[in-house]
Amino acid sequence: MTKLTSVQEAEIPLWLLPQAIARLIRQQGDAVYRISVKRTHWHHYNVSVRTKRITKELRPSCEAVLEPATAPATVQTARKRGRGCPV
Repeated sequence: MTKLTSVQEAEIPLWLLPQAIARLIRQQGDAVYRISVKRTHWHHYNVSVRTKRITKELRPSCEAVLEPATAPATVQTARKRGRGCPV
């Protein structure tokens, strides 16, 4: 089961909402589950960002993939490419 975590910030001015949401998401670093924005008074808002952990299967991995080098093109295949032949 995945664990839900929540981060909150209070009294954010309207013009700083996008930066505050981006900062909270970067702080958590997981998949975003829900963003709640509630107006308090005037043009100030409370922001809550709820995230959940990414499952191990879907988490990006840092593995190197080696591909074999392709053989050089022969003269015949080079001519076909020049003619626009699909084969």
